[in-house]
Amino acid sequence: MNQEELLKKYYNGETEADEEKILRENIAEENEDSAEKEMFSYFNTMAKVPENLENDLFEVVTATQIKKKTQKMQIYRIVSVAAVFAVVVSIFLGIRSAENKKTEREFAMMEKALFQVSESIQPQEQEEMIVLWVDDEVEIIIN
Repeated sequence: MNQEELLKKYYNGETEADEEKILRENIAEENEDSAEKEMFSYFNTMAKVPENLENDLFEVVTATQIKKKTQKMQIYRIVSVAAVFAVVVSIFLGIRSAENKKTEREFAMMEKALFQVSESIQPQEQEEMIVLWVDDEVEIIIN
């Protein structure tokens, strides 16, 4: 099959991989410039993968993963600090509440004890007495 027929078949999309390879090689060997030669040379240059592509992609992916892990670690640190703060505050408030209750109980007990002491010190109320007679040596009192 000649080159003209291969080109016609190529443009119609009917060529196979080995026929396209032969066509590319034949056109690349030509000395004169043609649209097909430019097209195939463009395809050859664009089809090449850069040498460091794999390393570059790996570095970018690794960097983004490290950045995400770093962000997650920062979030975990902040959440951990907040949780510790909440626990410390709740413990502090619990201790303060317990101390207040203890102080209130002690105050109530002290108040009760002082009330009992004051009752025992005060004289008992006496019933009304009527004084009928008061003399130097004699008093006459009626209840």
